[in-house]
Amino acid sequence: MDIISERAIAISGVLQACKEVQSLARTGKVEQSAYESSLKSILVLDAVSTPAIFGGIEGVNKGLSLLADGVLSSTSSSDIELLRYLMSLLQLQSQLYNDANKFSQFASEIERLSSRSFEELPEACSDIYQKYVSGMQPQVIVQGEEEHLQKSDIPPQIRSLLLAGLRSAVLWQQKGGGRFRLIWERTRMQNAAKAFLNNQR
Repeated sequence: MDIISERAIAISGVLQACKEVQSLARTGKVEQSAYESSLKSILVLDAVSTPAIFGGIEGVNKGLSLLADGVLSSTSSSDIELLRYLMSLLQLQSQLYNDANKFSQFASEIERLSSRSFEELPEACSDIYQKYVSGMQPQVIVQGEEEHLQKSDIPPQIRSLLLAGLRSAVLWQQKGGGRFRLIWERTRMQNAAKAFLNNQR
């Protein structure tokens, strides 16, 4: 697999997590398969391939669809909100990664998540996000409907998805991604996403 395709998968992972955050905040619902793939990706620390992080390329289809549809150059208000979440997570991941001591502690807690059941993951991931990321700048300010955001189970799910987005942001950095590559390579990554989706038909 070429590096552009790997970067396309990585940034699609961030996009997918951000889209589920947006969906939860706006509608109180998620697409279950995308939600589960994103959360489970947090637990995969030593994958045999980039798609394997998401349980196979199908696990990141929602993010690939966003990328294939041109979300990185979209001017719709919904997509601009989505890209704001994405850029914030990329910045937060970079800051966290550059603080060696904090990142080491963060990684150790991520490793311990493997002992949790899937049902326990949202709360456990939420706790890690609050402990290591919530106090950092820029804060991810999630916009949505108060009726959903005030439900007790929604905020932990949102924070767990933000943690999943950070996991994909780590992958993006490991594959040589950076802020400017989102601009320089967006068309090539869009084409790679289209190819991945077409190959599944």
